[in-house]
Amino acid sequence: MNEKIEQAIREMGFKNFTEVQSKTIPLMLQGKNVVVRAKTGSGKTAAYAIPILELGMKSLVVTPTRELTRQVASHIRDIGRYMDTKVAEVYGGMPYKAQINRVRNADIVVATPGRLLDLWSKGVIDLSSFEIVIIDEADLMFEMGFIDDIKIILAQTSNRKITGLFSATIPEEIRKVVKDFITNYEEIEACIGLANVEHKFVHVKDDWRSKVQALRENKDKGVIVFVRTRNRVAKLVRLFDNAIELRGDLPQSVRNRNIDAFREGEYDMLITTDVASRGLDIPLVEKVINFDAPQDLRTYIHRIGRTGRMGRKGEAITFILNEYWLEKEVKKVSQKA
Repeated sequence: MNEKIEQAIREMGFKNFTEVQSKTIPLMLQGKNVVVRAKTGSGKTAAYAIPILELGMKSLVVTPTRELTRQVASHIRDIGRYMDTKVAEVYGGMPYKAQINRVRNADIVVATPGRLLDLWSKGVIDLSSFEIVIIDEADLMFEMGFIDDIKIILAQTSNRKITGLFSATIPEEIRKVVKDFITNYEEIEACIGLANVEHKFVHVKDDWRSKVQALRENKDKGVIVFVRTRNRVAKLVRLFDNAIELRGDLPQSVRNRNIDAFREGEYDMLITTDVASRGLDIPLVEKVINFDAPQDLRTYIHRIGRTGRMGRKGEAITFILNEYWLEKEVKKVSQKA
């Protein structure tokens, strides 16, 4: 490995590679395509960032959300801090001119699908110029309605030499994309269970008052609280002085400011919806509270991926009104982890 990368990751606190990193990095360095199933928080950003920087090829990383785009770009810059590598972020809600100038000189572009295709349609970005293409959080892309955009991106980057697709789960729709656009790939499974997280279920009597009381009893520092609607987020955050909110209808500058404030420990709790928190990467989150239970196991896995990251222990608490099926499913899956 490049000495500059080794120095950077040592300074970042890397001691040993995670399972997904040790399985993925060698294959990508050999020039192989990879389809990786690994949970959020398993270290998969570094699993593709290190080979990208090591190989020095022009690269594109596609992510589902603005927050994740910012986080991935920042992580790549950290790993490549001693290398002369230019990283550009491309996402909606930011001025075109600044992004256009950065993209034209970038070695690595990290982008959300919508703004990426917007710039491509205007002739700003030549998708055929990318040699490495990474699709991150592919299942979230599908859930958010970006699957057709991903197909266009993969079709227009047909000159690529290496393709990586990373996903916490791989539903049938993602399998179809893999079959149609990625050839001769190695499939990797790593950190796919619910290990490193203690799962607790609190039974409540009603959909609001008893949940609020349960939250008061279980609040802590470094907690992400998941709520099912933006209105409930706004209502709940007003009840706690030490909480901050993340909603999809907030301006991007406010979203960024709130995330950074929570990351810096200025607030104990971040109250959010699933959509607003897509791809959220805050390493020191110790507890996730499902104020409103998720509708399916896949969403539960994504939510609890915010804690127990990089091998650390985490805790997930779910308030159960009548979602007894979820408690049974989680216990069944966690026993296999």
